[in-house]
Parts: sequence; structure tokens; C-alpha cells
Amino acid sequence: MNTKKWTMRHVIMAISTSCTIVALVLLTVFFYMTSHRQISDESIKDSTRTLERMETELESRIRTLSVQMQTIYSETELMSELQRKTEGKGYDLKPFYFTAGKYAKKHFSVSDDLVAIYIYDAKNYIVSSYRKSVVYYPYNLYESQEDTNSDVIRAYADGGDTGLLITGYTNEAAGRQIVHMVLKLHSYSDNQEQYGYLVCDFDSSVFSDIMKKYSPSDDVLMWLQPEGDKVITGIGSNQGGEALYGYISHTIEKAMSKDDLSFDVEYDDFYLTSRSFDQHRLSAYILTPMSLALATQNTLFRTLIITSIIMMLFTFLVSSFIARFYSKSVEDMQKTVYRIRNGETELRLSPQKGAIKELEILGTEFNDLLNKINQMIAEKYENQLLMERTEYQALQAQINPHFLYNTLDTMSGIANSQNCTMVSGLCQSLSAIFRYSLDISDELSTIENELAHVRNYLYVMDVRNGNSIQHEFDIKSEVLQDQIPRITIQPIVENSINHGLRYLKRKDKKLFIKAEHAKEGAKEYLKISIEDNGIGMDADSLNEELGKNSISRVEKGKSIGILNVNARIKKAFGYDYGIHVDSENNVGTKVVIKLPVIQIQRGEEVV
Repeated sequence: MNTKKWTMRHVIMAISTSCTIVALVLLTVFFYMTSHRQISDESIKDSTRTLERMETELESRIRTLSVQMQTIYSETELMSELQRKTEGKGYDLKPFYFTAGKYAKKHFSVSDDLVAIYIYDAKNYIVSSYRKSVVYYPYNLYESQEDTNSDVIRAYADGGDTGLLITGYTNEAAGRQIVHMVLKLHSYSDNQEQYGYLVCDFDSSVFSDIMKKYSPSDDVLMWLQPEGDKVITGIGSNQGGEALYGYISHTIEKAMSKDDLSFDVEYDDFYLTSRSFDQHRLSAYILTPMSLALATQNTLFRTLIITSIIMMLFTFLVSSFIARFYSKSVEDMQKTVYRIRNGETELRLSPQKGAIKELEILGTEFNDLLNKINQMIAEKYENQLLMERTEYQALQAQINPHFLYNTLDTMSGIANSQNCTMVSGLCQSLSAIFRYSLDISDELSTIENELAHVRNYLYVMDVRNGNSIQHEFDIKSEVLQDQIPRITIQPIVENSINHGLRYLKRKDKKLFIKAEHAKEGAKEYLKISIEDNGIGMDADSLNEELGKNSISRVEKGKSIGILNVNARIKKAFGYDYGIHVDSENNVGTKVVIKLPVIQIQRGEEVV
């Protein structure tokens, strides 16, 4: 039975491809096993940060409405009569029947979403009320046929709490969620005797509109709920989470205090995040579907799968090329031996330079045995080989920069697949720096491209110097497409790092880059400033050199850095433009570049 044997090419391809596949499969499995918990933790942290920001805005809104409610004390006649009634003196509250309506129109605007106002005395009797719609809202909360959550208001009014009460109810007639805000009215004496309270009803949109700004998705359920009370407002819709939302909100409603609550933070399909407000016995809750976190995980997983497939294809192609390169020598030798054996004694083995050393030695020794080969043919062959090598080197010289870019990109891809993010980023930055520096197709570039080049350079310097320098950008959006000479900003940044910050002993090394449009008289120009807090320098002598602007010195290659940039600017745009330096020893240096405004879409200078 004949068994087909593998060739050297097949063995090399099989080994390299199988190793890559095993490594990528292990990486994919490891990622899938570890990413779920990490993504969930990050999602919970993100929800917590969202609640913190939302709390700040909600507290501000509550304070604003509370201040507006306190203007009730400006109704001095009403306050006096309420106080007289509480003290058992003669009183008459009938003239204040319309006070609530007047008060609402005077102190509240349409944007406050006020729907009703109720003024009660200390005995819970209605004194005055205002309703935006007499059809939908009751005249007296305590006599309404609907459940207006008045028991909570009565308990607050009869209790000793003097803070602002926030509660609410669902108005079935109006089809809206209503928020009660209750303020006790009392004297300013030492005992602060209570003689009534004010109830302002607001549409829940007063809070829900704020909550919507912080909701990451309509599938996320967010709501506000006081401790031991009903939900006052909520947003979001998730069919799978409605039952869980009902259970959690019911548990909060029945709990007497925060210590009585008992439910998990994470469920099978959802996780819960909450935050309590410090002043109003109010808490905000976010119920987030796990599917949102899993969607991120699945996206990353799909990206990893696609990357793995690309890497496998790349490995297959590279291994195929390498296998073909090394096996070709063996196959050529084999064919030549067959031909020599069949009588073509003028042939000789020609092992390629750079191939496997053993094969090269074997071919050389074998050729020594073929002393009948014509010397002229051998010389002709050597001459032809030399010519081909020369042509190859000429072609190689043309593609060296391109080969350098591809090599760095390949190194970046390999480092990234091995989770060496720093090496990957360094390779990408170096590739971009070389590509940008060697591109001479256009003398001008945009601010946006220049800054990308600077950021790549700063990244390389950060890796080299251990992130010892803080850098900050202040770039106005209108200057991003302005055109400037290529490689204008980076040499200045390099000077700041090498001559201003490198020898600075302080740890707070800073570099600030700013670009904006400025005016000198009626003429607008582009102003770019690079500032550091380094050791400083002799700015006067440098400004003198910049003013001389020795073009011949630059053309002879004797000027580098800031003088080179200044000379190129003046040569391109005239002596009105260039570089100016301000510096102070042990304080820092500021380099200002003045350029004409040249918009890329117009391709002409803006005067």
C-alpha cells in the first residue's frame, strides 16, 4: 500500500498555521471567559457615575422648586390668618379662596409643569386650591375618589419632620404621574409653631425630562422612589424587566427604612444600581438589561473572531511564501539531479544564497563533481545572476520605505494579538511618523494632520520617557482644516522636550499646545503657541537669529529645528509671518508661530 508523503512545503505550512490557530483559539476562549464579568463590572460603574451626575441636576431642580414654594410667605395676610387660627384667635379664611390660583400664576411658569396647588391649615382643612384642569385634578386631596397618596401627606403634616416632602401618585383621569412637593408653613419663633402646609403638584416630567438625558437606552428602566413610598416617576420600557421592576419597587414601597430592603444587586438577565439622595429621603434606581452589556461583549467577540480569521489567513499566506522559498531549492536540486542522471551533464546545481545552509553545502559539493561543465556557461550564469541581483537591489531601494511601513504595521498587529498594547501602539505611531515625514507629495498639510503627527511623536516620547511629561491641547475647531507647511509644529515640540523639559528636575513637567485664529488690526491670522514650564532660555538672542532668517544657512543644511521652520515660513509667506519666542529662566518658554489663514476648501489665503 503506497502512502503519500508530505513535502517540506506542506510540513512548514502545517506547523506554522496550526500553531497560530491553537494560539488564537486559546486567546478567544480566554477572552470569552473573562470579558463577561469585566464588562458587567464596568457597566455597573458606568451606571453609578450616571446616577451621580443625574442626582446633581435633580437636586438643583428640587432646590429651585423649593425656593419658589417658599415665596408663599410673601402672602402675609394669608399667613397671618393661618397663624391666628392656630393660636385660637378670631380669623376669617374665606377671602383667600382664590389665593392659590393667584399665587400659582405669580410665582410659577409653564416650564415648571405645575398642575395643582393646595393650601391647608394645621388641622388639614383646605383653605385654597388651584387646579390646571378641574376635570382631572381634585379640589381636595383628602376627599378625592382616587388614591392620591394623601395618607403620606397627612402623616408628614402631623409629624415632626420640617423638611421638604416629595411623594406622588398616579392620576388615572389625566393619565399622568403626579409629584407631590409638600412644604410646612410655620412661624419664625424659636418653637417654629406650624400653622399649615403647602402642597404643589407637578407633572412627573419635571423630573423625567432630566432622567431621559442620562438614559443610555430605552430598554433601561430608571425611576425615582422615596423610601417606603410609591414610585413618583420612571422612564424606559422593557417587557422582560417589568415584573422585576414591579417586585423591586414594591419591596422599596413596603420597607420602613433602607435597612429593611432585601434584594440582589444582580439578577439573571438584569442588574440593579441605586443611589440615595442626601436630603429628601429619595433614591434613584437603574435596572439595566444584561443584554446591553452582552451586546458589547458580542461585538468585541465578533471583532476578535474576524481579527483571528484575518490573522490565520495572513499566517497561511506568510507560511506558504516561506515554505515555497525554502522548498523551492530542494525541488530545483531534485529536478536537476534527475536531468543530470538522464544525460544532461552540462547542468549544475545552483543553491540560492540565503537558503538552508546544509542544502547550499550539498549543492556546492555536488557541483565540484561535475567538472565537465563548460566554464563559459558558468561565467555567463554568474554574470546573469549578478545582473539580476543588481536589478533586484534597485527595485528594493524603491520599495524600502513602503517595506518599512508594512513591517511596522505587521509588528503592531503581532504585538496587539499578543496583548502587548504598548509595543503595538509604538509601532503604529512610528509607522505614522515615517509615513508622514517621507510623504513629499505636497508641501502643505492641515492643522489636523500636523496634530496627528505631533500626537504620534508625543506617544513615542511618552513611551521613551515613562510618561513624565503632561501635554494638553487647546485647538479651536475652525482651525483644523487650515493649511500650514508640513512638519511645522513637531520640531518646536521636540525642542521643548529636549531643551526645555528633559533637564527639569520638577515632576510636574507640562507641555501646552494651542491653535486659534487671532487678529492684528483688521487682518486675521493663524496663531499656534507651544508652551512649556521648563528651564527657560535666552529668548533675545534666538529672536535675533529668527529675525535675520539666514535662508542660505538653511539651504546649506546648517540649520535645524526652530530656525528651519522659521525660514520655511518666511520663504513661503513673507516676512510678516514667522516665529517669536518668549522665555524666562526656571519658569518656561513659549513659542508663537504666526501664519496666514489658508482654508483647505478654498485653497487660498484668507485676508
